[in-house]
Amino acid sequence: MTRDNNGSAIQAEELMAWNDHSARQWRDFVNANPSVLTVPCDIYRARTVGELLRHIVAVELRFAERLTGVPPTDYAAIPNGSAEEIFGIHDRALDLLRGLLARNDFDWREKLEFPTLTAGNWRASRRTILFHALLHAIRHYAQLSTLVRQAGFPTGFVADYLLMDAERV
Repeated sequence: MTRDNNGSAIQAEELMAWNDHSARQWRDFVNANPSVLTVPCDIYRARTVGELLRHIVAVELRFAERLTGVPPTDYAAIPNGSAEEIFGIHDRALDLLRGLLARNDFDWREKLEFPTLTAGNWRASRRTILFHALLHAIRHYAQLSTLVRQAGFPTGFVADYLLMDAERV
């Protein structure tokens, strides 16, 4: 948590809200433009936008599962066929994380071991894993915005956190 001058904390729930807001924008965009899933992509190891979206939600789900003690879903079992399939995984991950935050019966500094698909085995605190699960998507959504715009699919939405509670004057 980060504290401001008044002692107020920036909560994980706020980052979760931004993550979910962003995912909903992408879900709506992909539902309206399903062919965007086949746009070639060179981000991460994805060959298409659909594969990158699958990677995004897979990270959310697999880290949510690790944090809650659920065995991680096999990466190959995570779908990338439609917006509803892909973002259904996002919904599942956030349900797990909301339940975890509601419980809060463990030490956020506890280190957990986890394997990665590309970088071997690592250990990090529960807090670090939670924030990675929430911010990882945001980073890739920013990359994706540029990629799909260059492929002729301007998103038409603003993804900045600033606009989560800002008002136009």
